[in-house]
Amino acid sequence: MRAIRRGFKSFRRHPLSNLTVVLLLFVCLAFSLSMLVVKLAADDQVASIKRSVGNYGELRVSSDYILEVFEEELNKGAAQRNREARSRNEEEEIEYRARFHLPEELADAFSRQDHILTYDKVINAGIIVRGVVNSELAPLAQYATDQELARRGIEGLNRQTLGNLFVFEGNTNGASASDFLNGNKELIEGSFYTYVDYLEKNPVVLVEKNMAEENELSVGDRIEAVVVGGGRGENTMELEIIGIYETQQAERRRESILDYNPAGNKLFAPLPIVQELSGMPGYVELGSYYFDSVESTEALQEAFGREIAQGNRYEFVTDDADYRKISEPLQKVGKTSTIGLAGALGACALIIILAMAIIIWGRTRELGVLKAIGATDRQVVGQYAVEVICICLVSVVLATGAAVLISEGLGNWLLSESTEKNVEVVEKKAYTGDYLSDRKLYKEGGLYTPVMKKEETVNLNVIYQGDLLVYGILILVGISLLGMAVPVIWITRLRPARVLSIE
Repeated sequence: MRAIRRGFKSFRRHPLSNLTVVLLLFVCLAFSLSMLVVKLAADDQVASIKRSVGNYGELRVSSDYILEVFEEELNKGAAQRNREARSRNEEEEIEYRARFHLPEELADAFSRQDHILTYDKVINAGIIVRGVVNSELAPLAQYATDQELARRGIEGLNRQTLGNLFVFEGNTNGASASDFLNGNKELIEGSFYTYVDYLEKNPVVLVEKNMAEENELSVGDRIEAVVVGGGRGENTMELEIIGIYETQQAERRRESILDYNPAGNKLFAPLPIVQELSGMPGYVELGSYYFDSVESTEALQEAFGREIAQGNRYEFVTDDADYRKISEPLQKVGKTSTIGLAGALGACALIIILAMAIIIWGRTRELGVLKAIGATDRQVVGQYAVEVICICLVSVVLATGAAVLISEGLGNWLLSESTEKNVEVVEKKAYTGDYLSDRKLYKEGGLYTPVMKKEETVNLNVIYQGDLLVYGILILVGISLLGMAVPVIWITRLRPARVLSIE
């Protein structure tokens, strides 16, 4: 206890020298703690991103294969295409129309990979609904000629049927459709169709609010959809409306006739129902998979190449690029802050060692007197240990307060240096060859969902957790031990008689 009291007194007796050391340590510690906070925040955000981005993939027909088929069809004459069409039986006709679709059994087989957590199967199709008007396409049908419709890519339709054409999306569970998962659409009345509806092939459907209002439809009503390839009698299927949804993005886009109104005219139904309506049983447009982590992407790509690929016919695409685009700036900030932290801590160590060397050298006579009057090495070292701890403790407390004030701003400055803050505007393209080069993931909101203009700013979300206190204590202990090294070495080697004889 006597050594502790002398240590406190010694700390108070030399305010100027101690204040200088405190200020120097304060600057270095404030910077090092700020870098530590930034690193912890960056690592935490990267871990959070991994839970929602980079863990999604799709199995589908590749763009390269689709382009190859288009080129083959273009090289055929009209007469040859007509002959081939007349010679195909019903089974061959289904296979022909399913060229750009994925066999459902392949989607199921890939879902059994070890890293897959959940999966879905999706198909989109243009289906005619009798007695229901598509408010987006009906006005176009009044003015466009059949030739103009064909030129724009709507082959097989005419002005009479265009106003009754709707996009149907089918999957295994209505609530898991990407538009509902990502918040583009929200159910406001009725209920979703369920996995049981998928298994039992129940003919139910979800419709959009504006479409329902314009056609005086409500939950419980029935609509009649025409089955593709149903023959001259036009086989139809009666569907019960079990839910009405509302689209959150209400802006309408009219660059091309395939840029559907994001507020409506899209119907959702169980997968087998849309397969039957589109005349393609056993086929899906894509398999949609969520897996455990972005680290599993490479393993899944290898499994796909080994078991599914079939040359270039199919592809497995993931949102790994989105993950890297978001996480790379944060990872760079984490690396930069680690380097800054190491440099600042090195400076702190150098400062405390040099400062204590100067302090001890200046108090050599005081040390000699203490040892001459009977003080042991342990008592003298304990006195200076208390003084070192006081200096380091004051510095750490002040530095922690400063780090709280400046760390978030410092982190955002580092992040802005690593991120290009440009407004990326993606134009939605028509369903043509241009579309194939810019195919969107189903996770983004469905095949016909426009990409809205949005300026995204990236910020570092600094959260002061208990880890910071632990690291602060460790830094305090480490610097204090370094500072005590000089007194220990100097005091144990000091001979009182020699010191007093110098005077």
